[in-house]
This record gives sequence, structure tokens and C-alpha cells, in this order.
Amino acid sequence: MRDVRRIVWSAWMVWLLLFGWAGTAAAQAVTVELLDAPGAQAEAPRSAAVLARWSAPAPDQPTRVEVPQRPTGHWLRLRVDRDIAASEQRMVEVQCARSYGAARYYPPGSAQAQSIPLAKGDEPSLLSTAWKLPLREGWRRADAAYFRVPALVSCAMQIGFTTQSEVARRDESARRFAIGAYSVLLLMTLFVFGLWLAQRDPVYLYYCGYLVSISVYMLVLSGWIVIPEHWGSPPARRNGVAWSAATLATVFQLLFTVRFLDLPRWLPRTARFLRALAWTNLAWLAVLVLAFEQTRGFWYLGGNGLLLLAIPVLLWSAVMVWRRGGEYAGYYLLGWTPLMAFAGMIAAKTFGIGQAYWPEYGLVLTVVLESGVLMLALTQRAAERHRRGQ
Repeated sequence: MRDVRRIVWSAWMVWLLLFGWAGTAAAQAVTVELLDAPGAQAEAPRSAAVLARWSAPAPDQPTRVEVPQRPTGHWLRLRVDRDIAASEQRMVEVQCARSYGAARYYPPGSAQAQSIPLAKGDEPSLLSTAWKLPLREGWRRADAAYFRVPALVSCAMQIGFTTQSEVARRDESARRFAIGAYSVLLLMTLFVFGLWLAQRDPVYLYYCGYLVSISVYMLVLSGWIVIPEHWGSPPARRNGVAWSAATLATVFQLLFTVRFLDLPRWLPRTARFLRALAWTNLAWLAVLVLAFEQTRGFWYLGGNGLLLLAIPVLLWSAVMVWRRGGEYAGYYLLGWTPLMAFAGMIAAKTFGIGQAYWPEYGLVLTVVLESGVLMLALTQRAAERHRRGQ
């Protein structure tokens, strides 16, 4: 009996040692150092002085890092407190609610730089707010990794560990979510185009143009539309096309609002203002088309500024028309208000306002919900016009 107890006790101690060691090995903390080095520097600044240092509050929790706005970006040095084996298939995840573009990354102990985009292949980059840094060779405690983060605006980052399987699971979930949204938008676009063919009312054409533009915007950012190389440089094919589609979506939204709410009847001055705002967006779009390379560093600020200017005017107009008894204004408020709220939050992040990660998901979801609500209103409008014509 005494031998049995000794065997059980020994097995229990071995189990504790093995799993306790495994748990300790899995518990990792990242120390992040902001380096005193030019952001435009191509090579890793290994001997640069440290301006600031951040550590994780606890093992396996992300390290929160705040960097100010700097057009050339910032160099960060990453260190760990324990070795990480390559067999663990871990990755460093750098989350930033205002993440834009590709980052430069030197893996631990490597002199070879890598360019890390926000998304690869068919991953929906519209829904991606993190850079995933691979650790193919693992990470020895004595080695440091270097990461150059773009900093077009100030940003609070969460830097921690994840696994390749977890990243794949999240990317697949986002991919399915985006595919479902785009499929619904395609069906709605075809339906509205059919209404325009039957009614020949510009309101349906404006809304169809909006649906096409917002779909192109999301598809380009998701990487599911391949832009021909002869269209221009890689930034022009990606950012230029996406910004153009977003601007056209705003223009069609403004024209649709004027017609759908019958603003020339209820609010004639507001109708003239919104039409002028639509022309201003088109003029700003012409600047992008004619001088993309010269304006790409700041053009998006003007585009987002015009959007933020339009949002309160559109909502105020709908409320005023609804209070005065205008038809379908309630549908407009129900459909557009959540969408414009999320679009406004995304636009505000380009000015350094807001740190939330979920507005991009909210935008895709509310585009679909808004389209469904407006589809119901447009169908009723078409039926009413048909009855009046009989």
C-alpha cells in the first residue's frame, strides 16, 4: 500500500512539474521600447537610444503602447522574458485601431527585413486592424525584434502573442462575414436597377450608384478585386481606387437624399447646400485623379472631412422632414443613422479621434441593414407611384 501511495505521489509530482513548466513556458510577456531613430531609416536601429519602455501588466496579456503622430513612422524594439520554440507556432500581433499600410519587421536575431501588410491574399483587410509578425525560427530571449510602425496619426497599440491557428480561425470568420454581406449587396443592387428600368426615376439610379460604389470600396479593401497593373502604381491601384469609390458613394448618397426626402420642397436651402457639397466632393475627387502621387499623403483627410461635414446635415434634414410629415423620412432615419454613425467613427480615426476596433465590422453590417430598410421604402415608393399612375 505504501508503494502504491509512493507511485501515485510521484506521478502527481511529475504531472505538476510537466504541466506547470508548460504553463510557465506558454506565459509570455512582451517588452516594447520606442527608439530614438528616424522613422524613414531602412535598417533596424540596433544601437539607438530608448525613449520610452512599456511592459505587459501580466504574462500572456498584451502590452499597451502609445505613439504620437509622426509622418515617417516609429521604430520599436521588442523583447521577451522567455524563449519561444518554433514548434509553438506563435505570432506577435500588433493591434491598432488606426492601422494603415504595411510595416517593416526584422524577426528576432535576423538581419533580413520583411514587409508585413495588414492582410495577405484573400483576407478581408477592411476588417483587419492588426499586423501579424511571424516567428518561423522561434524567439530566443537574448534576441530582439524590430518593428517599424507607420504613424500617420497617433495610435494606441496592443502588442501580444497569438497562434497561427487562432489567426486562421479569425480570418476565416471575417471572410465568411464579408462574403455574406457582399452577396446581399449584389442582390439588392440588381433589384434597385430593375426598379429604375421600370420607373425611370433618378432616385433609384442614385441609390444603385451608391450600392455599386460602396461595394467596390469594400471589395477593393478586402483584396477581392484585382486592379490591372497598367492602372498605376500599387498605392494608386489600392488606395486611389478605394478612395474614389468611397467619394462616389458619398456623392450618390447626397443626391439620393435630396431626391428621396424631397428636400427642394421641404428644405430648399439645405437641398442646394447638399448639391454643392456633392460637387465639392467631385472636385476633390478630380484632384485625386489628376495628382494622386502629389496628394496621396493628405488627400484622405479632405475626403473624410467632407464626409464628417455631410453626416450631421443629412441627419438633421431627415429629422426636420420627418417632423413636418414627409414620406419615408422615418425609413431614412432608421436605415442611415447607424451606418453614418459607423462611417463617422472610421473617418474620425484618420484625425486621431477614437481607438475602437469594431467600427469596421459595424460598417459592413449596417451597410446591409441600411440597404434592407431602404429597399423596403423604395419598394413602397414604387408601388405608390404605380397606383397613382393608374
